[in-house]
Amino acid sequence: MPLGEHCPEFLDCLDENTFKGNTGSKKIQPQESHPEREILLILSGESNFTFNGTAVEGTPGKAFFINSNVPHQLGYRNINSDVTHIWVHLHPKRFFAMLYRISAQTPFRSCRSWEFSLAMLEFINARWDLALSVPRKLRENIYQSIARVIIEEIKFTPESPGDSVTGQYDIVSWMKKHISLNCGRNSTMEELEKLTGYNRCYLMRKFKKECGMTIGEYINTVRRAFVAGANLRMSQKEMAARLGFKSAAAFWLWQSRDRKKNSM
Repeated sequence: MPLGEHCPEFLDCLDENTFKGNTGSKKIQPQESHPEREILLILSGESNFTFNGTAVEGTPGKAFFINSNVPHQLGYRNINSDVTHIWVHLHPKRFFAMLYRISAQTPFRSCRSWEFSLAMLEFINARWDLALSVPRKLRENIYQSIARVIIEEIKFTPESPGDSVTGQYDIVSWMKKHISLNCGRNSTMEELEKLTGYNRCYLMRKFKKECGMTIGEYINTVRRAFVAGANLRMSQKEMAARLGFKSAAAFWLWQSRDRKKNSM
């Protein structure tokens, strides 16, 4: 069984309606948001997880149902215990899960992935939609049923090869669309690995082969196009935020280096 013998029951299922903003003193980690739905299933270990602006204790048996465009923690920072998590990704034309084992003491992390059918994707989305239309207690029961279905599916689904791409899913086109729609935000290699289910070396190699440029070069191309169109109607601070820079100064430094590089 891929998950081992001690997979917890997911009885504590949380969504964006559970938390409306930061209500505690725990440190809020950097967040991301995107159109695709995700589910985080915590199998082992304890760590905080920032969800919809609130730092929540992530303990075994908790499941976070992350709806479209709901802010949630990006990456694994300040992990102080070994953790095992399953991230379930619901894309329009692809449904897959990734299991992460991350060590607090070393940079070591391992991951496994499973691909599911589009029929199952439709079923899970329909059940999720139903959950959003019913009272809280019944909604929790529906979420618990979704978690059980996914865990059972993982147990009986062969693990996906690391370098395979299904015929239904054009990974490069998806990355280009994601980068363009987000103007380069949420497009670090860590984020692209998590969102696609493939390691960064494979993504970089395939993108360069099909597009003739690196992912970083494509991000800069998208940024330049955005700046050209927004230069007369947005401030430097507004453009910096839209492009994912931490400050107007960081945005200015990128522009300066980019101009210098292109003038050589």
